[in-house]
Amino acid sequence: MKKILLFTSVFAFFSCKDAIKTETNNDFLVAENIKFDEPEINTNMTITAKADLLGYWVGEFIDDTAYDENGNEEEYIDEEIGNVDYDYFKKITFSIDKIKGSEITGHSIVSGNIQKFKGQVVENPKVFIINVKEPGNQKTDGEFVLSIRKKDSLLTGSWDALKKADNKVSKRKLKLAKKIFEYNPNHKMEDRFVDFHKSAIKKVEYDSEDSLGNPIKESYDDEQYFTTTDTIFSINPSTEILKKELVENLSKGDVFILRNLIFARHGFAFRDKSLRSFFDYHSWYMPVFSDVTKDLTDIEKKNIALLLRYEENAKEYYDHFGR
Repeated sequence: MKKILLFTSVFAFFSCKDAIKTETNNDFLVAENIKFDEPEINTNMTITAKADLLGYWVGEFIDDTAYDENGNEEEYIDEEIGNVDYDYFKKITFSIDKIKGSEITGHSIVSGNIQKFKGQVVENPKVFIINVKEPGNQKTDGEFVLSIRKKDSLLTGSWDALKKADNKVSKRKLKLAKKIFEYNPNHKMEDRFVDFHKSAIKKVEYDSEDSLGNPIKESYDDEQYFTTTDTIFSINPSTEILKKELVENLSKGDVFILRNLIFARHGFAFRDKSLRSFFDYHSWYMPVFSDVTKDLTDIEKKNIALLLRYEENAKEYYDHFGR
C-alpha cells in the first residue's frame, strides 16, 4: 500500500513556566480527562494463562469490509489527493489493565482517543475469548470480540460500532501482538515526511531543439510537495543539545518532525491525522499515552523550546514525489 504522509500543526505542551504550544483546538485534551488504571504488565509474550493477557496489545485496526467481490483487499482513495484514505487503516493499542475472575477491564487508544472498556474473558481448554464494550458515550465507542489460542501470541477479532450510523467505518478487524513499552531515545527516523495537501508549482527548464535542430530552452511545470529533507536522519533531538546555528538552517518540515519525534519516542498518542499516519509506519512507534510531558528529559525540553522558536519562520522545502 502506498504511504501518504500529511502535514498539519499539532503540538504537545508541558507545564511549569515554559510556554509550549498546543493544538489550537483544545478538544484533544478531552482524552486526558478519562481516568483509567495503569495496566498490570505481564511480560509473558506467549499466552498460556489468563494473567498473561495483561498489558499492551498493538496492531491493525482496519475496515473489515475493505474487500472487493473477489476477496481482495481494496485501497480506499481520498479523492482530493488521490491517495489511500487512512481513516480505514489505523493502529490501535488495546490495553488489558486488570483481570478479576472472569471480569476484564482496560482501555483502547485509537487516533489519539482513549476510552475505557469492560466485559468478560472466558477460558476454554484451547482458547481465551474476550468480549468487552466501551461506555457508549462517544460516537466512536464499540464492542470488541477477540480471541487467542493458548500457546499463541496473536490476539485477533473484531470491533463493531455501537452507533453504526455515526461512523464512517462501523466494523473493523484487529490483529494484535503484545508489546512492552520502553522509552528509547535512539529510535530512528524510518522515512521522510511528505504533505500531499501542500504543493507548489516549480518551473523546470531543460535543453531541447527546435524543428531545425537548433538548441533551445524549454520548460514544464512540476508539482512539488512540502516535505522534510534528509537532514532529519542525522539529528537526534533526544540525546544531543541542538545548536541555534543548526536549527536556524533547518526546513520547516525538519523542525516540525524533529520536535514531534521526541513525543513519538515517549509513546504519545497523536490525534492529528498527519502525525499518526507518519509515525504509524515506524516499526517502533507505540501510541500509549495522551500526555508525556512529565517524562520529557531536560535535553528534550530544551530542544523543544529551541525548535519551537524557529519553527514558524523556518523556510519551507518542496520536492517531487510521484503519487
